[in-house]
Amino acid sequence: MEALFHETISSSTIIFFAALGGLFSSIAGKINIGLEGLMLISAFLIPYFSQLFGSVMVGLSFGIVIGGILGAFIYFLHSRFKANIFVLGLAMNLFAAGITTFLSSAFLQTKGTVYFSFPTSIRPFDIPVLSNIPVFGILFSHQNVFDYLSFIFVIVIYVLLEKTFFGLRLKTIGFNHKTAESAGINVKKYSYGAYILSGTFCALSGAALSLPLESFVANMTNGRGWIALVAVILGKNNPIGVLGAALLFGFSSALANLLQINTTIAPKLLMTIPFLITLLALIAYSANEKKTGGKNEP
Repeated sequence: MEALFHETISSSTIIFFAALGGLFSSIAGKINIGLEGLMLISAFLIPYFSQLFGSVMVGLSFGIVIGGILGAFIYFLHSRFKANIFVLGLAMNLFAAGITTFLSSAFLQTKGTVYFSFPTSIRPFDIPVLSNIPVFGILFSHQNVFDYLSFIFVIVIYVLLEKTFFGLRLKTIGFNHKTAESAGINVKKYSYGAYILSGTFCALSGAALSLPLESFVANMTNGRGWIALVAVILGKNNPIGVLGAALLFGFSSALANLLQINTTIAPKLLMTIPFLITLLALIAYSANEKKTGGKNEP
C-alpha cells in the first residue's frame, strides 16, 4: 500500500507540473496543447545537459530556459503570423517526437534507450522531523525533490493567481481581451508571460520524468501531456483543483504499473487504465456541465 502511495505521488508530480503549464495558458484564454511536446524535449535535453556539464542544476537551468523560449515561440507564431494556436500545439508535439529521436541519434548514437550519468542522483529521500509526523509523515518520506516541489508550487501558484496583480490581470485577459485592453493591460505581454511559464513548467515535468530514471526513451511522455490538459479542464483553472485531478490520474498510472508487476493480466491492457480513467473523468465532467448548464465554469 505504501508503494502505491509513493508511486502515486511521483506519477502525479509529472502530470501536475505539465498541468500547471497548461493552467497559465488556459487562464490567459489560449490553452497550450503542445504540453506533450514541450515535456518530451525537456525530458531529453535536461539529463543531456546535466551529463554534458556535469551538473544537474546547470542541466535543469538550460532546460527551463529552452522550455520558456519554446513556449514563447509558440505564442509568437500565433501573435505575429495569426497561426492557429491549436495547430501550433500539435506541430510542437510532432516536432518533439522527431527532434528528440534525431538528437539522440546524432549526439548519442542511439535511437533506443539512452542512459545518462551525472554527479547528483535524483533519488527518494526523507525530510527530517516532518517524515516522523504520525499519519501525514508519509507525505515527506521517500519522495524525490520534484515531489516535494509540487507541494510548494500548488501554494505559491494559488497565491500568485488569486492575490497578485499578475494573476488577476491574466484572468481578465482570459475573460475578454478587449476588456483587458480597455483597462490598460498589455495583453500580448501577459500572454507571452503565460506561455513562457507554460514552457517552464513543462520543462520541470520533463525533468521529473527523466532525471530520477537517469535515462531517456523515445516518446517516454506516453500521453501524459494530454492527460495534463484534461487535469486543467477538470481543475477548472484552479491550481488546487488541478492538483486533485493530477492525483487521480497519478493514482491510475501507479495502479497500472503495480498491477503489471503483481498480476498476470496483459501489460498492454493494464497500460490503458490511465487513459480509461481520463476518458471516464471527461464524460463525468461533461455530464455534470450539461446538468448544471455550465454554471460551474470559473
